[in-house]
Amino acid sequence: MSRAIQVRVSESVVRTIHVEDGVVSPLEMLPILPPERMADLLARELEALGFVRDGSTCRRTEPDGVEVTVDLAAATVAVKLGAGANVEESIERTARVGIERKAPTEAALREGAIRELDERLAARTEELRRAVTTQLEAKLADLKRELDGAIGRATVGALTEKASQLGRIEETHQDDAGNVTIRVRL
Repeated sequence: MSRAIQVRVSESVVRTIHVEDGVVSPLEMLPILPPERMADLLARELEALGFVRDGSTCRRTEPDGVEVTVDLAAATVAVKLGAGANVEESIERTARVGIERKAPTEAALREGAIRELDERLAARTEELRRAVTTQLEAKLADLKRELDGAIGRATVGALTEKASQLGRIEETHQDDAGNVTIRVRL
């Protein structure tokens, strides 16, 4: 007759997880002037919105951590957000077995505990990733309106510059819908 013993296994993990999510989207600008000049006009509008120009890119980091990068040469906008968290998880497993089954039972309990810890970490990582994605999606709508306004103002600047190349501008009018009329004397 074998003696019954209690096998106890305890596993824990402490990790720092980091997740990022981002999107890159084209900017729709009309080619009214040469690309370099259109990029300069857009950069000026973006700088007025708090972006910092560095060569052919303009960058801004929002208070909530969203990083916005506009590539002036490629006419694209990249939006990225990252987040991190310290995760601590622990598991304890016990089983009553005969003394001759101690080693395989302990190995099986440990293997199961490690697998469950990995699953918990994966779930916490996915939960953090979803939170980042949700925050990024909410930010994109506001950012789109802001960038559309900057592109619109840059386009009006380009149209005005192009009109001045054709002749003397007599009148410029912009209505509430954003339509621009430029009267030029040739």
